[in-house]
Order: sequence, then structure tokens, then C-alpha cells
Amino acid sequence: MRRYAEYPELNGSIGKVIHVQRDANIFEFQCTGGKSRITILAPRIIRVQATQDDEYRRYESFATVGYSEPVPVEEEDHEDRKVISGEHFRLEVMLNQFVLRLLDSSRSVIQEDLPSGGVVWSGNGFECRKRMLGNEHFYGTGEKAHGLDKRGLHYEMWNTDNGDHDSKTDPLYQSIPFFIVFREGVAHGIFLDNTYRTELDFGLRNPSYYSFSAPNGPLDYYLFLGPRISDVVEEYTSLTGKPCFVPRWALGHQQSRFMEYRNEEDVLSVARNLRNHRIPCDTMVLDIGYMNECRVFTWDQKVFSDPKAFTSSLARMGFKVMTIIDPGVKLEDGYFMYDEGVRAGYFLAKENGSLYVGLVWAGETVFPDFSRSEVRAWFGSKYKMLADSGTSNSSWIDMNEPSNCIYDKLKDEYSMVDVVDCQGNPWEARLRNVYALGMAQAVFGGLKDAFPGKRPFILTRSGFAGYQRYAAMWTGDNHSTWDMLWLSIPMLLNLGLSGVPFCGADIGGFGGDTTPELLARWYQLGAFYPFSRNHSDIRSIRQEPWLFGEEAESVARDSVSFRYLLMRYFYSLAKTASTSGIPIMRPLVLEFQDDPATYTLDTQFMIGPFLMVAPVLEEGANSREVYFPRGRWYDLWTDTSIEGPQSLRVDAPFDRIPVYLRAGSIIPTGRIVQNTDEDQGDLVLWVYPGGTSTTAVFEDDGISDNEQSCETTFAQDSTDDRVVVTIDKRKGRWKPAERSLVLEVKGLTRPKSVEADGKRVLQEKTVAGLEKRSPSSFYDLAHKTLHMKLKDDGNSHKISLVL
Repeated sequence: MRRYAEYPELNGSIGKVIHVQRDANIFEFQCTGGKSRITILAPRIIRVQATQDDEYRRYESFATVGYSEPVPVEEEDHEDRKVISGEHFRLEVMLNQFVLRLLDSSRSVIQEDLPSGGVVWSGNGFECRKRMLGNEHFYGTGEKAHGLDKRGLHYEMWNTDNGDHDSKTDPLYQSIPFFIVFREGVAHGIFLDNTYRTELDFGLRNPSYYSFSAPNGPLDYYLFLGPRISDVVEEYTSLTGKPCFVPRWALGHQQSRFMEYRNEEDVLSVARNLRNHRIPCDTMVLDIGYMNECRVFTWDQKVFSDPKAFTSSLARMGFKVMTIIDPGVKLEDGYFMYDEGVRAGYFLAKENGSLYVGLVWAGETVFPDFSRSEVRAWFGSKYKMLADSGTSNSSWIDMNEPSNCIYDKLKDEYSMVDVVDCQGNPWEARLRNVYALGMAQAVFGGLKDAFPGKRPFILTRSGFAGYQRYAAMWTGDNHSTWDMLWLSIPMLLNLGLSGVPFCGADIGGFGGDTTPELLARWYQLGAFYPFSRNHSDIRSIRQEPWLFGEEAESVARDSVSFRYLLMRYFYSLAKTASTSGIPIMRPLVLEFQDDPATYTLDTQFMIGPFLMVAPVLEEGANSREVYFPRGRWYDLWTDTSIEGPQSLRVDAPFDRIPVYLRAGSIIPTGRIVQNTDEDQGDLVLWVYPGGTSTTAVFEDDGISDNEQSCETTFAQDSTDDRVVVTIDKRKGRWKPAERSLVLEVKGLTRPKSVEADGKRVLQEKTVAGLEKRSPSSFYDLAHKTLHMKLKDDGNSHKISLVL
């Protein structure tokens, strides 16, 4: 973080408003020190632009997708202000000094600029200042260290390979200049659409205001009115694009190792061990060791003599193969990627026309210019070669900040400062931050062509706002420490709030040596990451679970198996994320926005709306404090109930992670399988009665991008003397395999009667009796659970339990 003295000098404000002009929903304000344009883009989205030049700076937006909606807007003229109003807001523009004051429909202030001026200039740059109104909390900001709440901190947006990072390091691998402001139970968001080295300050410089600034580029930001945190995320992802819907296998467990899985037998041995030890896994991930001396889009034929036969062997065991691809191309005459790129002029170059040369794994390296569509198409077309060798519809893209100087050579020699774009303009200042976004776009298109009709899965280390349209991400080179175990939670929660729902951290830690206890606790937590992978560095001890003793292996197996048990829940949440932007892994404040105890809570989290996870984060601990928000909660392991709000110290022995189900939960589950292509059998619904709630179960073939899918909505309505579960008629063209529907209604006294569609259902004496007829029911006294089984015929049904 910067010290105060390093902040740039400011050279004047936008000044006083001298003229206002309206064109539909666009309002132009001419000021003494510049001008501003305010566009009412959608009912809850406002765009604000400003410039000190004669014309607005014209830059292509890499982040936005051209979203807008028609909005009825009214205006009022007052002596000291211009008022622009919509159904959900009132925006007051002060005339004596261009200052914005945003209110909601009830005239409560949402945000306002500093009275001295909200826009101040700094050379070619700017700073926007917003007044702290009280007890604001700040979330989002993409991949950043520290805790959940960013108040009192300062961040730079500059994509940086900072592998030796900790909980205070900044900047990191990617840049998302978007944040959520949350005050007194109400949320709004701000996104600065500027690709330069922008900065966000949440009161570190001056506790009376927060600000966002850039040294150059457009002052172009968007306001998202909320008022719920989930609303802000939906609005932001409407503007920047909804997240890609990953194939189902990508939700499965993945196994990787840097530079270690360097030959067929090593990879096949690990795969066989995963199956023999009954640790579910879908994907073997190959790092750079599979390539021929780190040349992208090649195989090392000395150790992978027949890639097609190798990938086929893994496929027979139920594994997908995902390979890494870096952006850098080895500088070598005769290497097809280098020769083709040089011939077409596809690589980054300096002002004098010479190629920019960096130093990465392959040695001297050149870099494709992904800001150009023809370069993206060329690079993406190479995935056909990997597809022909049997790899899956996927790619892991790394080192795309772009990373450079990995051998600790003199930095100046490999500086990118004098690189220019295709129009001869300086490249790094404006385009560095979107290099990985362009690469992800190239790879996405390439995979769509190489695997027609299939949804790609891309894992990226770097990115910029909007990359969620193409890729998932992981948090880069973490370390095998307890602090990093905790840090993964707020990092992933804030990524989710920044429009990136599919994210994860390396289970066990990438760098350094893990321990049996740390690995076990990390598996317990990592089984709930949206992206779940064990990955480690060749310089650390190997991290396959069976190498750490029977207890640690058992914890790993049980944790991953539980994830697969919940796969239908995870998959439905992933589908929801792809249409709404709302994350899979959520901070409690998203679900309990009116509860101040959740506002900074970053040691526990929700998976979807129903399931709360409280991992053990301290070495040697066998218990931990858990906060229970308002309502009833059920302990997954003991079936006991707890009334919130309250904090309790709960037991957490080595083999158990505290997990709680919210009253009203409806969780779709299935049989534990070893990979997601296996049939999970009957659709089993865990129902925890409480109030009213609904859930939708999404199903398809797990990989296609067509509309062959189906969705079934389940609802429960509970009172003191009755529980009613409603099953809607299945919608869509996908038909699941023949199966039964099993309801497990928890926390009940023995029902006096059970009815299905108005007809009484007999209660069997044993659970085995459920197989005799359909529908049938059985009450488990020990677990206070009513089991009911009926044919899943796709029709609507109503189940009534009288208590």
C-alpha cells in the first residue's frame, strides 16, 4: 500500500456548472473546469462520465457488453441544483460546484460527493471523492488480500505476478475496479471502467471520504443502486456480462502438481491411486511439464509418446485431462507458433518495430497481442490440436498478467514500457490489465470451435472486469500456511461479490510443505470452494492425500465425497450464477443483510442460500466459535437444532467441519460417485422445515450448450402442525434417467398422517419397506426424519405431513 506522500498532486476541480443540456436520458453538464455526462442507463444503473478535455476520451470498453434498458426519467430545475429522478432514485447535481448527491425513492441519501468537489484533476488523470456518511463497509474489489471489509485500506489495480504474497500484499494477479458500498443495511455499487493503473482508497488517505482515481484514461464510472447486495451484483453483471456456465465435470475435484506430472506413468499412477483410495476426482491437470521444453501447443514426445492413447487411458478411468497454456511463445525459428506469428505480425512490438522479447519458462519469449481480434482467432485456432490429442473442452491459462523475468534477471532489460499497440500508442499503461481478458476471449472462442456444441471451461490466473464471461479463476500461488487457509475465504467471497462466482484456491497450499493437519483442514474447506483443486509446487512435498497417513486421507476422502453428494446442489447454484451473477460461495452478509454481526464476518460462509460452513482455521483446534444468524439451524452431523441469533463454541474434531442447514432448506443430493459422469441415482431432497422457501433443480447432460435441459421447482411451507412440500411440473426438454424422488424431511416428530396428492400414504416399519410400493414413507425416530419415496415422473405433486 502507498504512503500518503506518494499520492499525486491535484491540479483543480471540474468546477461550477455553467450550462445543462438534455438529450433523452443523457444529461450534459458544461463546467468551468471540464464537463460531465450523466446517462440513466437502466432503472437502477447510472453512468457518469467527465473530462477536462474538449471531447470525451474514446476508448473501447473491454469490460461492458452494451447493456441498457428504457427508463422514464423526470427532471427538475432549482436555483442551486438540477434534479434527475427515476422510479428508484433522485440524483441531485449541485450547480455552484459540480457535486452529485444520490438519494433513493424515499429521499434517503445513498451517496454524495465531497462538498468541495467530487471530481478533481491530476495531470492527465483524475480522482473522484465520495463522502463517508457514517459506518460504511466496502466489499468486492476482485482478487485482493486482507479481510472481507475493505474499509481503511487502499488498493492498486495493476495485474502483477506476485507469487510471494500474503494477507497484506497488493497488487495481485488481476484487477476489477468495482466495489460495493454498504451502510445501514443498504448497498450500492461503483464500477470504474478504466484499464489504467487505477486506485481505490477506502478512507486510508482521509477517513472522511473514499475515492477512486487513475493516472490517465477516461473518467467513466457506473452507479448500481441495489439496494440489496445481491441486486448490486446482478446489476453489475448485467453491465459486464453474466458468468459462463461451466460444464458439470469442472465442479468435480481436480488434481494437479507443478512440474511433477511429467510423464505418462506418473499421471496414470496418481489417477489409479485416486480410484483405489476412493477419492472422487474428475480431472487430471497437466502443468507445463507435459510440453516440449515449454513450447505452447506441443507435447513432449519423449515422455508422452502417444498423447491420444494416454488421454484415452485416463478417460477409461473416468478422468478428463486439462492442460496449461501460457501466452508466451518461445522465440525460436522453426517453431510453428513463432514462425506463423512473426509472419503475420501478431506479437507485441516496440516503437522501432522490433519484437518485444521477455524471459519466461521457455527462455526468450514473445507475446501475442490479444487486443486484436485476428490474433485472438489465430491463437484460439490452435486448440484443435489439443482436442485431437484427447484433452477435454478446457484450458488452464497462466502467466497472463503477463508475467515476465521469472529467472530474476535485471528487470529493466525486460521492461514493457516501450511496447506499442497496433496504432503506435503506448501499450502497457492502458492494455496490460486487459491482456488476460483478451487471452481468455481467444481461448473461449478456440474451444467453442474445437469442441462444437460443448461448454468450455477456462481457468485463468489473471483478468479484468468482465472476464467472468469466459473463465473461472483461482487465487494463484498461495502457501501452505494457516493464514493462507483463512485468507482464501475473504478472497473468494469478494471475488464472488465482484461477478466471479466460479473461483477457488489451491487446496493444501501451492508453496511450502503442508502438514497432515493443515491438509485435512484445507480439504474440509476446499471441498466447498466453487473450484476445488489440490495443486502444489515441485519444490514442496507432494500433496496427494494418501501420503499423509490414514487419518488425513480419510478426511480428504470424506470431504470430497460430501461435495459429490451435494453435486446437484452445486450444479444448480452454478446455473443460477450464470443467469444472475449471484455467487455460489457467499458471505453471510449477502443472505443476512439486516444483521450487523455479519458485516465483517469472514471466517464462515454460505453455500447458496441454505448451507452454512464454519471451517477450522487454527492449528491444533478441536472447537471454534460459530455465529448463527436469526432463525433455526440444524447441525449436519448431529441433527441438533440451534436458535439464532447467537454465537456458540462448537465441537470440531479432526474429522469434522462444522456445517449447518438453515430452517427452510431444500437441498438436492444424490449418490456419491467417483466422477460426475456417473449416474447419481435417485434424486434425494433434504428438507428442513421452516417458514416458506423454494429451490430449483437444474439438470442437463452436463456439458452441452444447447437448450436440452430441464428444471424442477420444489417448495416447502411449514407451520407448527403441518409441513407441505410442493413439486412443480418439470419444465424443459431434458428427461433424466428413470429414478425415484426421495424426500428426507428433517427435525420432525412422528407425523400423524402423510398424504401424497390428497391420498393417504402408509408408513412402513423399516426403511427397506420403501422399496415395496410408490409412494411409501418411513419415519426414522433416531434422526427425527421422515423418508418418503415416489416415482419421479416429471408431474406436479403435493406432499402433506400432519404433525
